[in-house]
Amino acid sequence: MKPESAEGQTSNATVTILYYEAPVGLEMHNAVMTDLQVSQTGRVMIPESFRRGKSIIAVLEGECKILNSLGERVYSQRVLS
Repeated sequence: MKPESAEGQTSNATVTILYYEAPVGLEMHNAVMTDLQVSQTGRVMIPESFRRGKSIIAVLEGECKILNSLGERVYSQRVLS
């Protein structure tokens, strides 16, 4: 992500955040957040109000569709007789 636009102003970002409910959530969640500020060092600034009560495990650039995650398996099951 580029921290500054061509005019020298701080840019905004869209990210997908993967997280667990803290302290012992077992199910991974995801959230898309838009229009977040990007710091001068290029880090996306996630609001404290969102971070509270979550263990963030990844921040992905853009809007991502999660197809499969840890603990989930998408498969078809055949019953053999």
